[in-house]
Amino acid sequence: MAGKILAVSAILVLLLSCTDNVPKSRGTAATDFTLQELNGGKNVALSDMKGKVVLLEFWATWCPPCRASVPGIERLYERYKDKGVMVLAVSMDDGGWDTVQAFVKENGIKYMVLKGNDDVAEKYQVRSIPMLVVIDKEGKIVKRYLGFGSDEDVERDIKAVL
Repeated sequence: MAGKILAVSAILVLLLSCTDNVPKSRGTAATDFTLQELNGGKNVALSDMKGKVVLLEFWATWCPPCRASVPGIERLYERYKDKGVMVLAVSMDDGGWDTVQAFVKENGIKYMVLKGNDDVAEKYQVRSIPMLVVIDKEGKIVKRYLGFGSDEDVERDIKAVL
């Protein structure tokens, strides 16, 4: 009986974590942060992206769904980079930046990869990854995705705020 209760509880937690009903949602200002770029080490602030649409992704190399989302995000980046869209991929890998750099190189990632930390994860209430946040040109959150969703859905949300 205890095993069944535990299983049902786990399923409920998973189902609830896959919804878009996360506090800090649509229309609220995206919390500013400054993180170090993985390649080159320069500091990048979200506030520097004002006037651009930002696709903010929280991910890690050890996360299979995160790895699977890379080609779709790369396609979106290539399609919209010249139209004012920035992709900021916040790596939640703990240390081992050589692993992240090797993954970026191996997968031909051209969008910006930043070194994440617990402070930024807490500000964005990252409870599971991948998590994507679409931020409009004024710096307001338009949509949050827990899990990648589909390329078409993310693209639709990007197009809506371009």
